[in-house]
Amino acid sequence: MEDKFKLEWKGFFKTLVPLWWLAGLLCVILVSYVWGLTSQKPETPKSSISIEYLEKVNEVVFLNAGVKDIITETKSTQVFGFDVPFSKKTALVILNYKAKFGIKKPVKIEKIGENEFKIIVPKFEVIGVELSKDNPYDLYDSHGELLSGTTEDVDTGKLVTNQLASEKQEEYLEKYKDDIKESAINYYKTLVSSMFEDPKLTVEFSE
Repeated sequence: MEDKFKLEWKGFFKTLVPLWWLAGLLCVILVSYVWGLTSQKPETPKSSISIEYLEKVNEVVFLNAGVKDIITETKSTQVFGFDVPFSKKTALVILNYKAKFGIKKPVKIEKIGENEFKIIVPKFEVIGVELSKDNPYDLYDSHGELLSGTTEDVDTGKLVTNQLASEKQEEYLEKYKDDIKESAINYYKTLVSSMFEDPKLTVEFSE
């Protein structure tokens, strides 16, 4: 009887040992998996930035012009170079931005007498444009005629870009040149007066 009990116990122990090994192995795998999840770092987004050029400038803005442009563009389907009747698509965009005018080159200052100076201002330029933060542009209207289904949509993004091009801003530069000159004279009078008492100032403009 005792020998039989010993044999049964040995058999049970032999069966139990592999089970303990298996349980231990499973615990190791589970702990490793949990540790891997908790220690995993979030992926960092990658980006590529290329600096095309660096330029030192001496920009001075003399005039900011708040501009509201109403732009209309129409497209139609063409067959053999002729517009298909009733195929027009029209978009009307209202664009709000600020145009900046001034100089990008330094002025020349000459002392021509006792407490008397002459400032030569370089040619005025378009400094840049800045879209309105609150309402840069609105697609006010967009519609098509009866047979406009095959007509290409008006590219409003391109429309806005073309309107902001420097060539368009040059027109405003010419239109407001007198205002820019007046602003420049006041600017340099204030600047020189802050350094000298009752100075005499002459301002010349390079056209």
